[in-house]
Amino acid sequence: MSTIRIIVLAPGMNELEVCARWRAETFSVLNASAADELASLQAFVAEPTDQVALMAMHDGQPAGTALLARSEIAPVHDVTPWLAGLYVAPAHRRHGVGAALVRAIEDQASSAATAGCFSTPRTRRATISGWDGASSIAPAGTAPTRC
Repeated sequence: MSTIRIIVLAPGMNELEVCARWRAETFSVLNASAADELASLQAFVAEPTDQVALMAMHDGQPAGTALLARSEIAPVHDVTPWLAGLYVAPAHRRHGVGAALVRAIEDQASSAATAGCFSTPRTRRATISGWDGASSIAPAGTAPTRC
Protein backbone atom coordinates (compact mmCIF):
# COMPACT_ATOMS: atom_id res chain seq x y z
CA MET A 1 0.00 0.00 0.00
CA SER A 2 1.38 3.40 -0.92
CA THR A 3 1.64 6.26 1.55
CA ILE A 4 1.34 10.00 1.03
CA ARG A 5 2.83 12.34 3.59
CA ILE A 6 2.49 16.12 3.43
CA ILE A 7 5.27 18.32 4.79
CA VAL A 8 5.27 22.05 5.44
CA LEU A 9 8.26 23.66 3.76
CA ALA A 10 10.51 26.02 5.71
CA PRO A 11 13.56 28.14 4.86
CA GLY A 12 16.68 26.13 4.06
CA MET A 13 14.94 22.82 3.39
CA ASN A 14 16.40 20.85 0.46
CA GLU A 15 12.88 20.09 -0.77
CA LEU A 16 12.54 23.74 -1.82
CA GLU A 17 15.02 23.10 -4.64
CA VAL A 18 12.84 20.31 -6.03
CA CYS A 19 9.72 22.49 -5.84
CA ALA A 20 11.55 25.40 -7.48
CA ARG A 21 12.64 23.20 -10.37
CA TRP A 22 9.12 21.84 -10.84
CA ARG A 23 7.62 25.34 -10.78
CA ALA A 24 10.18 26.79 -13.21
CA GLU A 25 9.70 23.90 -15.66
CA THR A 26 5.91 23.75 -15.40
CA PHE A 27 4.50 27.22 -14.87
CA SER A 28 5.64 29.32 -17.82
CA VAL A 29 3.63 32.26 -16.48
CA LEU A 30 6.31 32.62 -13.78
CA ASN A 31 8.94 33.32 -16.44
CA ALA A 32 11.60 32.30 -13.92
CA SER A 33 14.63 30.06 -13.78
CA ALA A 34 14.89 27.38 -11.10
CA ALA A 35 17.31 29.65 -9.22
CA ASP A 36 14.88 32.58 -9.41
CA GLU A 37 12.03 30.39 -8.24
CA LEU A 38 14.13 29.00 -5.38
CA ALA A 39 14.77 32.56 -4.17
CA SER A 40 11.06 33.31 -4.48
CA LEU A 41 10.07 30.19 -2.54
CA GLN A 42 12.68 30.89 0.15
CA ALA A 43 11.13 34.35 0.62
CA PHE A 44 7.61 32.88 0.55
CA VAL A 45 8.28 30.32 3.30
CA ALA A 46 10.23 32.85 5.37
CA GLU A 47 7.01 34.84 5.81
CA PRO A 48 4.48 32.20 6.89
CA THR A 49 1.71 34.53 8.03
CA ASP A 50 -1.41 33.57 6.04
CA GLN A 51 0.58 31.51 3.53
CA VAL A 52 2.27 28.12 3.36
CA ALA A 53 4.16 25.92 0.91
CA LEU A 54 3.60 22.17 1.03
CA MET A 55 5.28 19.16 -0.52
CA ALA A 56 3.75 15.73 -0.89
CA MET A 57 5.95 12.70 -0.40
CA HIS A 58 4.65 9.53 -2.07
CA ASP A 59 6.31 6.37 -0.80
CA GLY A 60 9.20 8.49 0.45
CA GLN A 61 9.76 10.32 -2.86
CA PRO A 62 9.00 13.99 -3.65
CA ALA A 63 5.69 13.82 -5.51
CA GLY A 64 4.04 17.23 -5.66
CA THR A 65 3.63 20.69 -4.26
CA ALA A 66 0.99 23.34 -3.59
CA LEU A 67 0.85 26.77 -2.03
CA LEU A 68 -1.67 28.58 0.11
CA ALA A 69 -1.03 32.11 -1.12
CA ARG A 70 -2.48 35.49 -0.24
CA SER A 71 -3.44 36.21 -3.85
CA GLU A 72 -3.26 34.97 -7.41
CA ILE A 73 -0.15 35.59 -9.52
CA ALA A 74 -2.04 38.17 -11.55
CA PRO A 75 -4.81 39.24 -9.16
CA VAL A 76 -8.13 39.41 -10.97
CA HIS A 77 -10.33 38.35 -8.05
CA ASP A 78 -10.87 40.18 -4.78
CA VAL A 79 -10.74 37.10 -2.53
CA THR A 80 -8.06 35.48 -0.40
CA PRO A 81 -6.34 33.06 0.28
CA TRP A 82 -5.63 31.00 -2.86
CA LEU A 83 -4.73 27.44 -3.62
CA ALA A 84 -1.82 28.08 -5.99
CA GLY A 85 0.92 26.23 -7.80
CA LEU A 86 -0.64 22.79 -7.55
CA TYR A 87 1.74 20.35 -9.24
CA VAL A 88 2.10 16.58 -9.15
CA ALA A 89 5.15 14.92 -10.73
CA PRO A 90 4.18 12.63 -13.64
CA ALA A 91 5.33 9.40 -11.95
CA HIS A 92 3.03 10.14 -8.99
CA ARG A 93 -0.15 11.13 -10.81
CA ARG A 94 -3.31 9.09 -10.32
CA HIS A 95 -2.25 8.03 -6.81
CA GLY A 96 -4.20 10.64 -4.82
CA VAL A 97 -1.29 13.05 -4.40
CA GLY A 98 -3.15 16.06 -5.86
CA ALA A 99 -6.21 15.39 -3.74
CA ALA A 100 -4.02 15.02 -0.62
CA LEU A 101 -2.34 18.36 -1.37
CA VAL A 102 -5.70 20.11 -1.85
CA ARG A 103 -7.02 18.66 1.43
CA ALA A 104 -3.85 19.79 3.21
CA ILE A 105 -4.19 23.31 1.77
CA GLU A 106 -7.83 23.37 2.89
CA ASP A 107 -6.72 22.30 6.39
CA GLN A 108 -4.07 25.04 6.45
CA ALA A 109 -6.65 27.64 5.36
CA SER A 110 -9.06 26.48 8.08
CA SER A 111 -6.39 26.60 10.76
CA ALA A 112 -5.48 30.14 9.68
CA ALA A 113 -8.96 31.26 10.77
CA THR A 114 -10.13 31.90 7.24
CA ALA A 115 -13.33 30.55 5.76
CA GLY A 116 -11.36 28.24 3.47
CA CYS A 117 -9.47 29.02 0.31
CA PHE A 118 -10.20 29.81 -3.32
CA SER A 119 -9.11 28.34 -6.62
CA THR A 120 -10.23 28.47 -10.19
CA PRO A 121 -12.81 25.94 -11.36
CA ARG A 122 -10.09 24.60 -13.69
CA THR A 123 -7.83 23.75 -10.73
CA ARG A 124 -10.62 21.91 -8.92
CA ARG A 125 -11.58 19.93 -12.04
CA ALA A 126 -7.92 19.08 -12.59
CA THR A 127 -7.57 17.64 -9.10
CA ILE A 128 -10.73 15.58 -9.41
CA SER A 129 -9.97 14.26 -12.89
CA GLY A 130 -6.27 13.52 -12.41
CA TRP A 131 -5.35 16.19 -14.96
CA ASP A 132 -1.70 16.11 -15.96
CA GLY A 133 -1.07 19.54 -17.43
CA ALA A 134 0.07 22.86 -16.02
CA SER A 135 -2.50 25.28 -14.71
CA SER A 136 -2.88 28.74 -16.13
CA ILE A 137 -4.05 32.05 -14.81
CA ALA A 138 -7.81 32.31 -14.65
CA PRO A 139 -9.07 34.92 -17.08
CA ALA A 140 -10.87 37.96 -15.75
CA GLY A 141 -14.53 37.13 -15.38
CA THR A 142 -13.86 33.52 -14.31
CA ALA A 143 -15.50 33.17 -10.93
CA PRO A 144 -13.29 31.67 -8.25
CA THR A 145 -14.62 28.69 -6.31
CA ARG A 146 -14.08 27.70 -2.70
CA CYS A 147 -11.68 24.82 -2.15
